[in-house]
Amino acid sequence: MKNIITSIMMAFSVYGYSQTEKETDSVVETSITVLDEIVITKKKVLYTQKSDKMVFNVENSIVSEGGTALDVLSRAPGVVVSQDGELSIRGQQGVGVMINGKLTQLSQKELANYLKSTTSSNIKQIEVITNPSSKYDATGKAGIINIILKKPNSDGLKGTAFTNYGRGRKNRTNSGLNLSYNKDKFGIFGNYSYTFRGEEERKEFNQIQYTDITRQEIATKNHQNSITDEPLTSNNFKIGTTYEVSPKTNLEVYIDAKIGRYENIADGRNTLVNGLDQLLFDASTYNDSKEQWNDYTYSFSGVHKFNTEGKNMSFDFEYETSKFRSNQFQSAQNTDPSNAEAINDRRGFIPSQLKVFTGKVDFVNPLKEKQSLEWGFKTSLKNNDNPSVYEYYNNNDWIIDPNSTNHFEYKEQIYAGYANYKYQLEKLSIQGGIRTEYTAINIAQKTLNEEHKSDYLKWFPSVSMKYELTTDHAMHVSYSKRINRPSQFDLNPFRFYDDSFNYSQGNPNLIPEITHTAEVGYAWKSNFMASLYLSQTKDVFTEIYVYNPENNTTVTSQINVDKSYNYGLNITNTAEFNKWWSLNTLFNVFENKFMGNVLNSATIDPIVTLNLSLQNSFTITDSWKAEVNGQYQSKSNLGIYERDAFFDLSIGISKQILASKGNIKLNVTDVFNTNNFNINSVTGQTSINKRYDLDNRIATIAFTYRI
Repeated sequence: MKNIITSIMMAFSVYGYSQTEKETDSVVETSITVLDEIVITKKKVLYTQKSDKMVFNVENSIVSEGGTALDVLSRAPGVVVSQDGELSIRGQQGVGVMINGKLTQLSQKELANYLKSTTSSNIKQIEVITNPSSKYDATGKAGIINIILKKPNSDGLKGTAFTNYGRGRKNRTNSGLNLSYNKDKFGIFGNYSYTFRGEEERKEFNQIQYTDITRQEIATKNHQNSITDEPLTSNNFKIGTTYEVSPKTNLEVYIDAKIGRYENIADGRNTLVNGLDQLLFDASTYNDSKEQWNDYTYSFSGVHKFNTEGKNMSFDFEYETSKFRSNQFQSAQNTDPSNAEAINDRRGFIPSQLKVFTGKVDFVNPLKEKQSLEWGFKTSLKNNDNPSVYEYYNNNDWIIDPNSTNHFEYKEQIYAGYANYKYQLEKLSIQGGIRTEYTAINIAQKTLNEEHKSDYLKWFPSVSMKYELTTDHAMHVSYSKRINRPSQFDLNPFRFYDDSFNYSQGNPNLIPEITHTAEVGYAWKSNFMASLYLSQTKDVFTEIYVYNPENNTTVTSQINVDKSYNYGLNITNTAEFNKWWSLNTLFNVFENKFMGNVLNSATIDPIVTLNLSLQNSFTITDSWKAEVNGQYQSKSNLGIYERDAFFDLSIGISKQILASKGNIKLNVTDVFNTNNFNINSVTGQTSINKRYDLDNRIATIAFTYRI
């Protein structure tokens, strides 16, 4: 008689340990596998909680289908994305981003464009690593986000084709193909995707300038608004091969290309009045920024297993060359008949060429029984050449602006080594390590014929322990030290214009942030996890702004302040109410406290912030699945800014077709259009309010077919 097992729960380790731990159930979906006379129902995990990270299995999410990598990151646990694409974890900025375990070298803007052009259909998992071990790069004071892309590895010809169409205020579409062929010792793999992302955003910028720091009397009020049209087109492809040299040695070679263009066209208005609401200045504005990039990465890696069981060596060498070009045009015209003063048009030519070489070798050495040592080395060499030219139009001629034009070259060398020890007792697991990184930086201001050099050696210890109280209860504690280095754009003192009245300026005196993080946690089975965390950052980066009433311009820059603290409570709970409904609750409450002199303020008022995410998964039938996901975050502070509360509700439904080889998914993100980015700041003699009505409400239909 045929035996039918309707549900077999896998025995997962409770709060397993570091990279050796097993997966833990969370929100799940169901699939069925037939094995001769037994039918096994296997759980598809949506979230996996581990002691040092939370894993978001994107390929099991319905509402993530048809979006971009940046869209998916905004739904990853504990992650918040700003309007400019800057990432934060648990309310902390300064996040290291890895692609398939490799640290990206792109600037914030370049990374945001890349993530917008990477389709979610190519993403397998996102790991949010809040307390990395010494094996990881020490960069990223808030932790590391590792985006793991899909890579088929089955024998024979396998693959996936996908296409989707989305509509917000503009059309969005992407299509692509993933293929792999493996036979005997040889394998070849590749993928291609085309993305078009139309986007429209509406922005408002209100600024009040007071007569003095007591802010009792208004000097001027400035109101700016704009509507942007932001089309993005990209073509990404990757092709590689694997070869099994012997049963103990495997090699891999690939080339990864990212080619794209982006345009930001904005029509707006800029109005200035005095304290009596009398008009001082009124102008219509037009800005057009065209960007193009070509990024190629060449990689050679391999793994060798020694005769001793568990002993292995892996290596990875990578060379990346990236060319980025931005052509800007900014125009403003007086609309006030009483003001005949002409406003000069501006244009900018901002090319950038990035070359990066990274090489690393890692070893795993078993010692005595239940003991092992991981150790390795890494080298990173970066060169960024940025010859920027800005011009303004005067007397029927374009004239070079010496305050903005600059040839800036940035060279960075990082040499790292680490050792990480693991010891597994009956109930106690211990991991401890040390990482050292030597950094040498050379900055050349070729326009001014100036050169700045700096070098420093830093040590980064890390330790974590897990103790199993019983088979169902476990505790863990961890500590790590990390660094967040200023980018070359943060250090460049010349101007980068957003429009005729707003520009940013780097600070060559910035020094790296150093963060110490500690965490203690508890887990009950795979259903409930809770942790308390605390981090202290010295020389923390803080954005500041300075308003010049004479020409109605605002300059934004960054400075170091003394220190900041980030502390909070994080809870994850999984509940399976019945066979067709699972609920995963992610709860985080935190506070950021900044200390130091910022624009005549000794401290920035801390805010207790609540972040709550409810992820519902429904199994309607064997072929119909659905999700309803909601996220709420209360008011929070980002340095000198306060961000208003926001809410996001997304829904999705999927249907398997074509003998389960095909899948159709329909989803709507930000159903009520409430996930906007509104920030406020009151410091010194100025108060600022910025409101971004983002293009987040998107309806998408997606089709995927397994070859």
